[in-house]
Amino acid sequence: THPFDLTKRLYFTVDCDWVPGSQKGLEALLDCCDRYHMTGTVFFTGRFAQAYPELVRTCHERGHQLGTHGWAHGGLEEDEDFRTAGYEQQRDWIRRATEAVERAAGVRPVIFRAPNLWISETTLRVLEEEGYLYDSSVPARRFDLGFGRVHYLKYFAAPRSPYRLCGTDLGRPGASVITEVPPSACLFPINLATLRVLGLPLFGKMITWITRTSADLVFYCHPSEFVYAKEQVFPRSMSKWNRMGMGPGNLSLIEDLL
Repeated sequence: THPFDLTKRLYFTVDCDWVPGSQKGLEALLDCCDRYHMTGTVFFTGRFAQAYPELVRTCHERGHQLGTHGWAHGGLEEDEDFRTAGYEQQRDWIRRATEAVERAAGVRPVIFRAPNLWISETTLRVLEEEGYLYDSSVPARRFDLGFGRVHYLKYFAAPRSPYRLCGTDLGRPGASVITEVPPSACLFPINLATLRVLGLPLFGKMITWITRTSADLVFYCHPSEFVYAKEQVFPRSMSKWNRMGMGPGNLSLIEDLL
């Protein structure tokens, strides 16, 4: 079974950052997926998988694909930056995360998403050597204009649809064994934060615009967004803006979108 079924239009993906307390949000998302008879791809930080192995195993048992999302993204004072970190450091983060997910679920993940979508050609080299087959990190057509975390344009013109990566430039097709499935964007990302801020009518127009040129739509959200901020532990460096609007009520936005 391929982690990404390229015949489908919607890829429902979940980024499990290392945020203690956010596990309740993942449980709610899994129940939501069951109600809609939908399976997704869940990217786990190694620390999350280490702390909540039963949830990782449950995801696998309920048919969801498992991926990795760095080692401790979300819980560090200085976040993991796969754009600038050296080869040895990146290999350590990816190996530790891979081992944590494999230990929890009994299957080795072959899908990766870089924290904050901060990725580099060095990351690709490590992923190839560690046996990965898919990545979903290249921020094609995205630039956050002072909000969010993607403030670089290196891969802005990358293809929107899945493509094989190039070892010298992730923004163009190449001959890597790894297939890139870019998270969808229309300047702003197709994720829950954008949906929450813009509302479904405008968000729907963004989706319509994207699907005119791509048959693939990659949506993502975070378990922390479905739990009240006061019930979770965040690093001091996280802004108050990023903590706004969190809570179980966001599940209704997901259901409206679906």
